[in-house]
Amino acid sequence: MRISYSALETFKRCPLKFKFQYIDRLKTRKSKDALFGTLLHSALKLLHEPGLIIPTEEDILKFVSDKWDSTPYSTEQESALAFGQAIKIVKDYYAKNYPADFDVLALETPFEVPLQIGSEQHLITGKIDRVDKLADGALEIIDYKTTKKMPSQESVDKDLQLAIYHLGVANRWPSLIKEDRPLKTSLYFLKHGTKLSSTRNAENLAETKDSLSKDFETINKAYKQSNFQAIPNALCDWCEFQKNCPYFKHKFKEEKIFFNDQDVKALIGEYTKLSQEIDERDERLKQIKTDMSKFMDQEGLERLFGDDGYITRSAIQRFKYDSETLRAILEPLGRWQEVLKVDDVKLKKVAKELPADKRSKIEEARKLDKEYKTISLKKDSKKKK
Repeated sequence: MRISYSALETFKRCPLKFKFQYIDRLKTRKSKDALFGTLLHSALKLLHEPGLIIPTEEDILKFVSDKWDSTPYSTEQESALAFGQAIKIVKDYYAKNYPADFDVLALETPFEVPLQIGSEQHLITGKIDRVDKLADGALEIIDYKTTKKMPSQESVDKDLQLAIYHLGVANRWPSLIKEDRPLKTSLYFLKHGTKLSSTRNAENLAETKDSLSKDFETINKAYKQSNFQAIPNALCDWCEFQKNCPYFKHKFKEEKIFFNDQDVKALIGEYTKLSQEIDERDERLKQIKTDMSKFMDQEGLERLFGDDGYITRSAIQRFKYDSETLRAILEPLGRWQEVLKVDDVKLKKVAKELPADKRSKIEEARKLDKEYKTISLKKDSKKKK
């Protein structure tokens, strides 16, 4: 069996979610919190990437701004607040963690550790955000967290993720085990700008392997019995599989669509009323545009400014072609049927394939059909609603 730390943690919290996510592989959209965390991890990876030139704070802020995706957020205000928080996190982090002050050994480094359980061999896998080499030659594992709540020091000392990361680093750099050199493992809480650390040694490695062996046996048993129970927990409200979970299915039960005369009549009445309101608004908008155009003509203006934005009037020209002239040009070439009904798009396509003199004659056949002006609104995005 091959299993990641994330999958293992999911199983320990809720076996049914583990089944949905890692066995059934049900497709879900990434949550806004997950996307937020991914973006910050990418930004910090860019910041600490070894190179001749150290990224400036402005470089990292621009990266976050360019990659920001507002679609997962329900309102512009919610997106703006989250974006502001991301910018603050980056600025605070940069002020405390100048890249040149660290000897970064690896970034987002994957690992896998073989575990022999009875006659079966399993693999525990994962990816470590950052591994630093400290001044005394020891290593430090750093994992970034975007959670709001900070754990106790005791929780950090017993953290399963850091224990597994310890295994991963020890497997990649086995000299750590031979020398019995302590390893520093840290969780960096980005929203608080605080790092909590613990120290681990070879004895801890043995304890972690023993604990993982029991976990793998439990998962194996669940596979064999096809028994993945749902366990309600504190993270249920944020679970992306609620629609499939027996504890939440009723919440998403679809209402039956009604079909009777009274309901249909009510819908028709509402539709009629809304259509009338739309017509009235369209008529009012038309009148407003007419009045603004009169004022622009009177004052010799093409743009009007208001408290919420500005209005621009643009001239639009529509051309038509003399069909007899076009026919005289295109028919001898066998292309007249392609533009029998003069169509700008078709005509341009045909014209591109004609000799220059023919294209010139077609251009001469073009005459202004009508000209009118349109009004467009540019809203002031900085104005608070």
